[in-house]
Amino acid sequence: MIIINIKDVKKKGENGLRFLDIPLHLLVIGFSVFISFIYFFFSKRRYLDAEEIKSVENSQENGFSISVIIPARNEESNIGKILSLLNLQTVKPYEVIVVDDNSIDRTAKIVKAFQNDNESIKLISLKEEPPEGWVGKSWAIWNGYKHSSGNILIFMDADVEPGEKTLEALVSNYRRYGGLISVWPYQRFEKFYEHLNLVFNLVVTYAGNMLGFPSEKPVGAFGPVILTSRKDYEKTGGHVTIKDSVLEDIKLGKLYVESGIRVTNLLGKSVVKFRMYPNGFRQLFDGFSKNMSSGAISNGLLNFLIALIWLSGFYSSFASFNMPLGYVVLRYAGFTIIVYLLSKPIGDYKWYDAIIYPLHFIFFAVVFLYSLYKTTILKKVTWRGREIKFK
Repeated sequence: MIIINIKDVKKKGENGLRFLDIPLHLLVIGFSVFISFIYFFFSKRRYLDAEEIKSVENSQENGFSISVIIPARNEESNIGKILSLLNLQTVKPYEVIVVDDNSIDRTAKIVKAFQNDNESIKLISLKEEPPEGWVGKSWAIWNGYKHSSGNILIFMDADVEPGEKTLEALVSNYRRYGGLISVWPYQRFEKFYEHLNLVFNLVVTYAGNMLGFPSEKPVGAFGPVILTSRKDYEKTGGHVTIKDSVLEDIKLGKLYVESGIRVTNLLGKSVVKFRMYPNGFRQLFDGFSKNMSSGAISNGLLNFLIALIWLSGFYSSFASFNMPLGYVVLRYAGFTIIVYLLSKPIGDYKWYDAIIYPLHFIFFAVVFLYSLYKTTILKKVTWRGREIKFK
């Protein structure tokens, strides 16, 4: 007689499933590590490096007249700083156009004070909300373009902090590459909560096919700093063509690529910095949740799958501990080093940010799920006092 012990069968079944889980786990971890090193390799070729700037001492004599256009809605804490820094540039802009987008703070008054000392600064005041079908930032930039006269247009967010060679570096890279040049600035922090943007920063810079992987042609552009010739901007139709998109930077880059115009995305390093959300944790949370889920699927299926595998490795590295202790420790240490290496070129992150990387990834997951709820179920978000609706 054959006696079958149900407990033995159950135990063997569990061991079999566990045996299958281990290769799958190692495969995800391995791919994630491999993708991380590819991202790191491609990013090192895309730094906006001041040491490689080809001198553009007098841009107007070289045929460049630069119009810097700054969309500004309730930017009283930033607008004075960026105007001061633009005044220190080694290559002077022909004009700086601040578009006050119906602000309710002191943005316009601060700009007017700067106008008293610098006649190249222009203020465009939009007293009404954007027309139906327009998103605020695109509407502001479009109005700035209509009032500009330079043959080189530079769109710059109000929270950007340009170094003294930023415009020189941008023009130098334009002379080298042509087309559209965009820059993701180096993140500067003053408070601990700002460090919570670590994973968002990693995803934006590395996982969106912005720096040459997996395709040489990027899927979009970085939004904080964009340089384009007026000729190319008018050829593509500019922001009026993408007026209803909250992902105007990605859509503008796609527009240029589809029009056969080269797009080059760079990392700002020491040449240009910014502090994204200085007004508290709530601003940071709302800022990332307004379009994060939409951005995840806007870069194409291949990029999405690569990013998904990449991120899965990080989550697996701290979510499964039913393995030998030595492997668990080695795995955690390995991903700590990867986070450290990837984060240093893009922001003022500290060594402890790498050690507590699970906290950053958990926060990222929470914000992503909240963004998904807001954009797909409620189909609306609120940002800077405006309600943005999703179709």
